[in-house]
Amino acid sequence: MTLFILVVLIAIIGYFIFKLYSHDNTTFYQLTGYSYFDVLMNKSVRTSYQLIKELEHVQGTKKVMVNLQLPVHNEVQTIDALLLHESGIYVMNMKKKSGWINGREQSIEWIELLHKNQKQVFNNPIHETKRLIHTLKDQLPEVDGMLFETMVVFANDCSFQQIEIQSSNVEVLKIAELKKWATTIEGKRLSDTEIENLYATLETFMHGKNPTIRSKTVTATN
Repeated sequence: MTLFILVVLIAIIGYFIFKLYSHDNTTFYQLTGYSYFDVLMNKSVRTSYQLIKELEHVQGTKKVMVNLQLPVHNEVQTIDALLLHESGIYVMNMKKKSGWINGREQSIEWIELLHKNQKQVFNNPIHETKRLIHTLKDQLPEVDGMLFETMVVFANDCSFQQIEIQSSNVEVLKIAELKKWATTIEGKRLSDTEIENLYATLETFMHGKNPTIRSKTVTATN
């Protein structure tokens, strides 16, 4: 019995050492500083990690930028994630909700239905994202406005009850759906050089590990 327990303990320790080593070699850790235990223990960090992991499935030339903080007058607006891809520029607004989500593209507010018929109202995330795109365009005045795509990405904890979207350049989905979404994007509207130049232009606005801001910076090239 003692030998069995010892073998189990060695296996557990070996597993965690492997996971720690593997995590320390990920782009997520190298650019954010968040450890494997941060991912395990902090839900916000874990959500950001899951988002970046899913974006790795996107094929083609790409770079991913997270926690992009843009100055607007005396304030700062944060883009949770930005995918610079050969098919376009995808601006992602992350929402960490856990209830049933209801919303229309044109509505001012959306509704999250919770347990025991409770509900919470929150600002239309599509409108929020479009405002972020407008701010981003100010930093990229020479970029064709048709390249920008609006994406609202919810945590996997929620469920969509009724979502109505009319625009072809707007996506509302959960993190778990990103892998399937990645198979639908196509076309080459940005060259490798243009993607590199965009990244270089925006790199100064990225922020690393910050206890008050939970979305972090990651780059990825395929």
